[in-house]
Amino acid sequence: MQIFDALFAPIARLLVARGLPFPDLVERMKLHYVQAALTQAGDRATDSRVSVMTGLQRRDVVRLRGEDVKDRRPNHLARLVALWQTGAGWSRDGAALPLVRSGPGQSFEALAQAVRRDVHPRTMLDTLLAAGTVALSADGQQVLLTQTSYQPLAGSDDQLAYLSRNLGDHAQAAADNVQGRTPPHFERSVHYSGLTETQINVLSKRFAEAEMALFQELSQTAARMKEENTEAGTQRFRAGGYFYRTGETD
Repeated sequence: MQIFDALFAPIARLLVARGLPFPDLVERMKLHYVQAALTQAGDRATDSRVSVMTGLQRRDVVRLRGEDVKDRRPNHLARLVALWQTGAGWSRDGAALPLVRSGPGQSFEALAQAVRRDVHPRTMLDTLLAAGTVALSADGQQVLLTQTSYQPLAGSDDQLAYLSRNLGDHAQAAADNVQGRTPPHFERSVHYSGLTETQINVLSKRFAEAEMALFQELSQTAARMKEENTEAGTQRFRAGGYFYRTGETD
């Protein structure tokens, strides 16, 4: 189990910081253990077999095997920002157009309603303004996109949802590779120690600029591909990157 400490440690620090009691984590992990065993066992997934594979009691298996562990809540603000940069009428050459706040046609109100009708456009605008994703013109009549993606406020539910999805897909890609997936997912990193703070700052800036350029290109290409589809697609992807710095040498 010690080999997984590098995974457990940051999760434990986050859960303690959020005030999540350990028994709640245990109960949730039981569900994931059952779902993992059901997937691996396939047609042979009897309650007894799942109990043996997971070490859980049969009554827990019976209670949990029908529950769903997937989070299907879409992030409407992230979709709004993406549509604004790629959708016909909302953008030009991959750049988001300034939008009037309300009214028919090319307005923020119309864009918001195109994404989700059960959330008031003013609520979406206020959240994006608070996060610094958009800004208002001097006269307050136009909405300007100031960031290429929606970055939720620190500690918000939206930010935690992002963490869960991004870290979850990254972990799944790495786990698939460890288990011999063919072809493997692309999953690489580069790491050095013994550098100065100034050198790390230079590398961090270069990494961020290169990653953002690539992400924008991928987003625009994927949006164009989706518009060209003649049939409903069933595949999804997530491409991410991270740059972690610390004074520790490990």
